[in-house]
Amino acid sequence: MPYGVLSLGVMTLAILYFFLNRYPLGRKILFIGVPLIMALHILFIFINQVDYRVVDKERLTDDETGNYIEKIEKDTSIVGYKKFKGGEGEDFLLISMGGERKGNTIEVLEVNEDSEKTIIRIRTSFNKNPEPNPYIAVALTRIKSKVVILDTDGTNYGDGLFD
Repeated sequence: MPYGVLSLGVMTLAILYFFLNRYPLGRKILFIGVPLIMALHILFIFINQVDYRVVDKERLTDDETGNYIEKIEKDTSIVGYKKFKGGEGEDFLLISMGGERKGNTIEVLEVNEDSEKTIIRIRTSFNKNPEPNPYIAVALTRIKSKVVILDTDGTNYGDGLFD
């Protein structure tokens, strides 16, 4: 796929050069306009990227988060996510896997966003984790109203709307 897009770009530039090379203004458009459009496109992609980080479990010390962690450790039937307000202007999601995934660890692979939802892709792996209900906290710069949490094996841990 990337080679196809790259070759399409090269072909487009070749066609533009063929038609615009005849005119002095066309050359200016070609050599100034095309790089400017590319730079603006790269800037747009960079600005709209969702930044995320995995929060250390030792930093989840406030009362609301601590109470919820105690709740999911006692009730291993809780599966999904809950949104919390974090410090530094970031919200975070606490994602729990449920008791059937006891002994697993969770790894965040990527966070994507489309017009209406935030998609978090995770991978679980068994390595004798002592937690009765494995969980992970993911801090995000922005969270859409609909969140989808997908595992690499196809399991959907969260597909819903916030209250």
